[in-house]
Order: sequence, then C-alpha cells, then structure tokens
Amino acid sequence: MRSGAIRSVVAVGSLLWSIGCLSTIAGHRILACEPSPGYSHWTVMSAVLESLLAAGHEVVCTAVHPATDRLAAHPNYTHVDMSSSLAGGLLQTARDVKYAHVMRIFRSNAFMVGQATARAQRVCEYISDMPEMQGILNGRGGAREFDAVVMESLHSECMSALPDRLGLPAVYVVPSPTVNWMPVATGAPDHPSYLGALLADRPTPATFGHRLANALVYAHTALVRWYNDAGRDRRWPEHRHTMLFVNTHHSIEPARPVGPNVLEIGGIHLNRPLEPLPGDLSDVLDKSNEFGVIVFTFGSLVAMDTLPANVLKAFKIVFSQLPQTIIWKYENDHMPDKPENVMLYKWLPQRAILQHPNVKLFISHGGMSGIYETVSAGVPVLGMPLFYDQPRNIQNLVDLGMALSMEINNLTRTTLYEAINRLIKDQSFSENAKRVSSLFRDRPMTPSESVVYWVEYLIRHGTEANIRPLSADSSWTSHFMLDICVALATALLILWFLKRAIAHAVFNKSIPSAVK
Repeated sequence: MRSGAIRSVVAVGSLLWSIGCLSTIAGHRILACEPSPGYSHWTVMSAVLESLLAAGHEVVCTAVHPATDRLAAHPNYTHVDMSSSLAGGLLQTARDVKYAHVMRIFRSNAFMVGQATARAQRVCEYISDMPEMQGILNGRGGAREFDAVVMESLHSECMSALPDRLGLPAVYVVPSPTVNWMPVATGAPDHPSYLGALLADRPTPATFGHRLANALVYAHTALVRWYNDAGRDRRWPEHRHTMLFVNTHHSIEPARPVGPNVLEIGGIHLNRPLEPLPGDLSDVLDKSNEFGVIVFTFGSLVAMDTLPANVLKAFKIVFSQLPQTIIWKYENDHMPDKPENVMLYKWLPQRAILQHPNVKLFISHGGMSGIYETVSAGVPVLGMPLFYDQPRNIQNLVDLGMALSMEINNLTRTTLYEAINRLIKDQSFSENAKRVSSLFRDRPMTPSESVVYWVEYLIRHGTEANIRPLSADSSWTSHFMLDICVALATALLILWFLKRAIAHAVFNKSIPSAVK
C-alpha cells in the first residue's frame, strides 16, 4: 500500500475516533475546516480557533497545514493535517519560493484570478471528497453532535453545503480584505463606483479612470468565477444564522456599509502573547545607535536571495550609505558584499521587533499580518507590494500618511535612498503612524472576545439569530431599483404619448373651425 493511502487511512481513523470519543466539556463543539493552501490564511483561522479554545470550547479541525504549537498543545483540540495527502502537486508551500517563480505565477491579476481559483477549487474538492470529510457529512462517529461550523471563505464553495447538511450555524473566516463576491451573500454588495475591488490597486477609486478600471476588475473576477463554477452547485448558505469574520479594520480600510452579520477581526493574531526577542536580536535593537533600526522582510512569501541581482545590489549600496542598523530577513547563509551595518537573519519574530522603540522604519511587501503588526506598533512603512491584495494594503497606509510605495522592479539607488530618508526624517510619517495605531487599538472588545461572543450568540439563538439584512434576498434588479425606474419611465412615456395624442386631436379639431 502506498504511503499516501496509509496516511489517509490513519487520518480517517484519527478523525472518526476523535469525534466519537472526545469527552463532553462545558463548552460547545466546533467543527472547523481550512481548505486554502495559503499559509497566511491559516494564520488568521488558527487565531480564531485559539480564541474559541481559550473560551472553553472544543474544536475539531481539518486543514491543509500543520497545527500551530498553541493549537497542538491544547487538550480540547483535534487536528487532521491534510498536507501530506496533498503534497503531490495540489499543495505547495509559499516559503522560500523564488521571486521569479512568484512573478511568473502572479504576473497579472487576470492570470492570477483564473489560476488561483481553479487550483484552489481542486484542493477544496479533493478535501471534500476525502473519507474523513464524507464521514462528517454523513454523520458517522457522532459528527451530528457539533454546534457550529467555522470555515475558510475563499475558494471553499465546494463545501458550502457542509453547514446546511449538518443543520448548523456557519461562520466564514475571510483572511483578506472583503473580496467583491463575498458581500453579496451578506446583503451588502460592493459597488465599483466607490469601493475598490480586492485586486484593484486603489481601495477607493477617485477618478473616472480608477472607477472604470475598478469596474473591469469586478466584471472579470465575476466572469472567471462563473466560468469555473459552471455546471457545479456552488452557493453560499442563505439561512439567517451565517456570519462573516473579515480580517480587516476600518482604521486602515475604507468603511463599508455592512450588517450585523459581518464582523471585523483585523489583527486577531495580535492577541497571542508577544514572542520574546532572541538574545542576539535584543542586543542589536537595544544597542543600536541614535539613528535606530530599519527592518526589511518580505515575510514567508519570497526568498530574498532570489531577488534580481540589480535589485539586491541597489539595496546593499543604499543600506551601506545609511546610518541606521538594518535587520534583514535573508534566507541564505552568505551574502556577497554585505554592508557592515546589515544584520542577516533567516527568521524574525517580526511583531516583537516592530514593538521595539528603536525601530524607525519597516520595509515590507504589504502582507496583511505585517500590515497589522506595523500599524499596532505605530511604525512608518516603505511598501514594495508584489501581488494580490498587497498593492491596496500599502495604498491604504499611503492614504493615511504613514507610508510610501515603490515598485520593486522600477526602484533605483536614488529613489530608494530618497524614500527611506524621507520616511525617517519627515516626522509627519511617524506621527501619522502613531495616530493610526491609536485608532486601530481603541476597541470596545478585542477581536478574540468578539469572535467568541458571536459564535456563542449564533449557537444560543440558532435560526432565531435574525442578523441577515433583507437586502441579501433581493435581486440585483430590485437592489438597483431597475424595476422601479422602468415602471416610472414607462409611465412617463405613456403620459407623454397621451399628451401628444390629446394635443394632436385638439389641434386637428381646431383647424376646421378656423377654416370656417
């Protein structure tokens, strides 16, 4: 028997045994599913699950990533890791990927939407057809005893029947800013005239050109998803007890018209305890000169040593001219011509570093986790977005006055040097960063507390939790009042024709009288 088959059998047995044998606790039993291969998606989902566990609930999760240390250590958590079963091409890690490979895959939004949607659907369908997931759907091993379903929103339509099949309230976790096909299910459809699409460069289209480009992105995304879903039964559950937990916050995103079934949980991963700084990093930060420290990382997305040679050379030359210490996440053991003020690390406790008072600037690609970490710390940003939501993430910070944005393929030594110096020397960037940080952290409840409250609310009230706006059930014709407009236009036309007919009749009748 092949090793993959053995792993599947073990996974089936593990899940069904766990579902049937775990002891009943005071809290509720939550079924979670994370089918997305993106690790940043798992970062958000795992933080949601950690919040539920901390509140005393039990969680059984099927995911394509290994459990985090905090999840694995919790006695009320059961994890079924599908990564080994999907390793044959459907699932690839984003860690240490070559820059050229990333740019080839995501060379354009049009190409990315089609490729990402089709690939993610294959992963989703593979998981939904697995025996362990079928066991849940068919109620084997006590699966009917769950109280709620928490699942990834993006590319999980193939499992949208899961909450309906089990008759449970559903929570969809959106790991990025709200994508333009999701609000339709919540009763607050996006409008391309004033709300930027996720893949648009600008979060708020300001000119006619911006609005036109934004409308085209909306139309293309809808067309691709319609084409990929053709012939399949794909729909979001339409019952009243469905919620979206969106990884966004109005302090850094344009405010959207949403109902009570949409909850902002932006920065939920920040509720985890702050990681202690390793001794060497702590020394570098504490003993940095009066000019402070610059942090440079592209997270887990791209291996820095695979950047184009001219780009790496520009970074090294510019960094050597700066008085600051540079902490650079660099995956290789050796960097040719490394400047003396540059410190290389293969891994960085990014959030803990950004909280240090000596950090003056964060150079980042604009991933959502890093965005919230730097906003929370109140540190200015030099953004170099690569793809997906990163351009709009950085643009949000630019609009707030705490960042500048550069295209990495077009940067020169001069533009890079000037941008860094402007961000550090112009105190308005630091002041705006602290202002935005204050807005971001000022909340009546933490994201974790909000997650726990609303999941428990849905479980307590079930179908009586009437949080779905009436607009969610209206057609697009009634939403835009097209039927009313047509009716009024028809009435006006009828009145106009009647007026003409009456005038014509009166005019014709008056002519013979005038002749006589």
